[in-house]
Amino acid sequence: MAEPTATPTAAPAALPQPTEPVRTRVISAMTLIEFVVTGALIAPLIVLLSLKVMALDPAIGKEFALSIVTVVGALATLVVTPVFGHLSDRTASRFGRRRPWIVAGVIAGAPALVLVATAGDLVTLAIGWGLAQLSYAATLAALYGMLSDRVPDRQRAKASGIFGAGAFAGMVPALVVAGVLKDDLVLAFTVMPAVALVVTLATVPFLADAPTTRAQVGPVHLRGVFGALVFNPVKMPQFAWVWLQRFSMQFGYMIMGTFGLFYLLSRLQMDTDAATTTTSIASLLVAFLSLVAAFTGGYLASRKGDYTPFVVIAILMLAAACLLKAFTASLAMFWIGNVLAGFALGTYYAVDLALVMRTIPAAEAGRYLGVFNIAKTLPQSLAPAVAPFFLLVGGNVDPLSGGEGNYLALYLVAGLVVLASMLPLRRITALRPGVVVPGVTPIQLPDAAVAAGAVSDASPEPVPVAAPVPVTASTTGA
Repeated sequence: MAEPTATPTAAPAALPQPTEPVRTRVISAMTLIEFVVTGALIAPLIVLLSLKVMALDPAIGKEFALSIVTVVGALATLVVTPVFGHLSDRTASRFGRRRPWIVAGVIAGAPALVLVATAGDLVTLAIGWGLAQLSYAATLAALYGMLSDRVPDRQRAKASGIFGAGAFAGMVPALVVAGVLKDDLVLAFTVMPAVALVVTLATVPFLADAPTTRAQVGPVHLRGVFGALVFNPVKMPQFAWVWLQRFSMQFGYMIMGTFGLFYLLSRLQMDTDAATTTTSIASLLVAFLSLVAAFTGGYLASRKGDYTPFVVIAILMLAAACLLKAFTASLAMFWIGNVLAGFALGTYYAVDLALVMRTIPAAEAGRYLGVFNIAKTLPQSLAPAVAPFFLLVGGNVDPLSGGEGNYLALYLVAGLVVLASMLPLRRITALRPGVVVPGVTPIQLPDAAVAAGAVSDASPEPVPVAAPVPVTASTTGA
């Protein structure tokens, strides 16, 4: 991808990476927003969209119909997340750069999911899901930008672990709602968006975000908005390798996870009610184990500083989970595979945000974190689009169960793609602490007290702002 030539939209003077520690409750407040937004999105992705598609009974078949809907949503997220990140980098507001976008996203997301819930045809369903993904992308892009603004390198693995745990914890209420209300899809789709709206509006006022002016953040032009979608891998090689590694890992995971409900129907020959219940319980198990692994991994990685072993262990466990599902047809192996996947995802998400933040300039954190999010959302588009073709291998019959779809081929490919994500690791020097990354202000590692997490709740917290001269603001409440 080629970097656009310099324009008046070029970023303001480079900011140093934050070095002052922040209190855990600040990270927890941001995580709470991620928790409820994830909850609004995860229940549809795992269970509700599948049930909605089955209720519509499309002529093209449930697998391809679900693929169309998920691809539309993922493409919407793919395109707009870097744009929203760039716009939040350049937002001039008395409420700060990030908070307006966090609030706007949840306000727009709730009615979008109402449209999904009430859709009477596949086109309306796809449009509604695309609008929902677009809306919540604005919230998450600004939220991750705020995390980068405020949290220093030594705390970022801890913060990444808490964020990862929050994302998986968000599955719990969402899947409980999906399981309890599966016979009332309208209510099931709308409960979590309402919760996300209320919780976000109540939490945002307590997240300090210093006011900004146009002179501080720089101008916004159309070329710069579209330029937010691209970066120059030659100028940003570390970011490029991290992006590629994340893409491969996520692609394999999405191949494995997209048709989980249909896997139970075909491979294990369950009826719809049993498969729906099993999917919900399995997702809760994965969420719980991921939460534990993310918390634990985040704290350990913060102390160690070298993220390599955490990424390698996560890759191997997730690949093993894929291969177990590929070559077995027992419920016991299904649960073991989910245990491995839960620990793998939590271990990986404990360090992925912390790792990429080592490779991006502070003044454009929102933009680059948005581009990084493409490595997560692009597989959400590609995996559902290509997975049905693997299911057709050998005549659309599963070799182990004789059911519809070749799930051996599907999960074998998923495992190989996950293992391929190991290849970029030897090029990623940012896995180790203290490495100077081109284009990024060197990070000053804090003292041993900070390394150990000994931060007083009473200590002041500077809030970095994207301005030629750093602006600070004392916090109140958070």
